[in-house]
Amino acid sequence: MKNLLITLFVLVSNILISQTVIQFDNMETSSSVYLTAGWWTPAVTTGWFTNTSVSPTTSAVIYGTGTGTSANEQDWYSLPNVTGLNPLNEYRLKFRLSSRTFTSSTATTRGVDVGDFVDVQVSTNGGVTFISELRITGNNNATFPFTSTGVITHNANGSFTNSAAPTGDIYQSPSGASTTGPSTVNLNLPSGITQVAIDLFCRVNAAGEEWWIDNIELIETVITPLPIELIYFNGVENNSNNILYWATASEKDNDYFTLERSTDGENWEMISNTTGAGNSQEEINYSYTDKTYKRGEINYYRLSQTDFNGEKEYFNLVAIDNSLNQKKVVKIINSMGQEVDTFYSNGIYTIIYDDGSVVRMWK
Repeated sequence: MKNLLITLFVLVSNILISQTVIQFDNMETSSSVYLTAGWWTPAVTTGWFTNTSVSPTTSAVIYGTGTGTSANEQDWYSLPNVTGLNPLNEYRLKFRLSSRTFTSSTATTRGVDVGDFVDVQVSTNGGVTFISELRITGNNNATFPFTSTGVITHNANGSFTNSAAPTGDIYQSPSGASTTGPSTVNLNLPSGITQVAIDLFCRVNAAGEEWWIDNIELIETVITPLPIELIYFNGVENNSNNILYWATASEKDNDYFTLERSTDGENWEMISNTTGAGNSQEEINYSYTDKTYKRGEINYYRLSQTDFNGEKEYFNLVAIDNSLNQKKVVKIINSMGQEVDTFYSNGIYTIIYDDGSVVRMWK
């Protein structure tokens, strides 16, 4: 198995989501990891052709030669079993689909009908048994290109319901020529799997009926809780000092925080290390008073956190304008009329500046 082909990282709240294409078949032999993928029973009505494709220059194709009343022409595009999957991670099959009429562009039977379909069949026991999880059918001589905008996203549940989605497992293409046909197909595979084999069972039975398949991908999603759930990181100038303050909702294996300062956002100097809580599920507030910041400039601050194992995570930047004409905070008053400190973060409050101006804020 070849991994880390394409990886996408997404940060959501206090979790890190990474998506990696761990297996793929672009139909071009030199760029496929699924090197043994292919038609199960190669025949004159299946193969690989270059009339159209997502990635240049080849697609897998099954095409009809009958009259619509003849025996079905069918085959399985088989993806070999992939082992070593992590049952804690999530897996998704993605492929591109098109219906074209290159082989018989003038046939009266051209375009796929309801009886023509692609079944996505999944095995999680080494290919011993396969279950149809999803079916895409034609509809009244339907055709659509790879550039069509239709997208199918379906959850595998270990059974096949012979009715239309969303309650069932069948997706019907738009009737006739369309630019909204289901050209992108996503199947979220069952949770907890350690291996998976997939067959795309394709069926046609008339001249001009064709299924074109390209860019098959097996995608792994890893969800990793981050060590810190940061509530906020803010800063303010007060009494000729820059006050930086932050709070965490939870911490895991947190050794310490590092606070750095810069005047250009590129060159940084470390000004503080603050010991973390290690492990905590309660809100914890932190602060640091910077008395040596650069007067007359904008000072930028960045916060990072380091685990006990040395891994580091960076948070958002804070900018404090310390130019000479900046107003100074005289005091901060909460909604009850009480004076509070700069760390106040519970509802509406009013900031009073030395020039007599006031600003009402909420945090």
